[in-house]
Amino acid sequence: MRPAELSDDDLTRECLARSGSQRSPYLEELFRRHYTQVARWCYRFTNDRDAAADLAQDVFLKAHRNFDAFRGQAKFSTWLYAVARNEGINRTQRKGPPMEDEQLLADLAGTDERPDDAAQRGQRGRWLRELLFTTLDRTERTVFTLHYGKDMPLDTITRTLGLQNASGAKAYIVSARRKLARASGRIRARGELQ
Repeated sequence: MRPAELSDDDLTRECLARSGSQRSPYLEELFRRHYTQVARWCYRFTNDRDAAADLAQDVFLKAHRNFDAFRGQAKFSTWLYAVARNEGINRTQRKGPPMEDEQLLADLAGTDERPDDAAQRGQRGRWLRELLFTTLDRTERTVFTLHYGKDMPLDTITRTLGLQNASGAKAYIVSARRKLARASGRIRARGELQ
């Protein structure tokens, strides 16, 4: 049978039974079937079509390179979406949290603001980014960035990240805000924040 005529489970079995170029037609058919869903997920994660297309390409490249790690104990789609979720989280953390100050700095190109004011904004953005990375753990930072930086609803974040706790992403937001409030209180007490 041709790969297009096989079910996902049959394609997965064929991929697991083969290696190298013999696996390619079956794996490509699986990727073709799941591309739209992965691309939609990437778009929800990035909120930008070009960035989503780049992320989806990276997801499929990583899945292709790491297919030998797939053991067939879960559905292929479950494994693929775990790869997509991890790649999205990694990209968010590599990029760092989006800062309003950086956007303002980028917008200054067409304004009459003084360069020293623009430089101060950039410094503040770097300081805020460092505060997030030194104060919050990985999950808190990711949830905080997705919610406040990407305007992603908490229930979407809970589903996307597969959070299993009772309150989902909201618990991480509450924890992050408490930690950031304590950290800024300590910084104020030392006179480093005005």
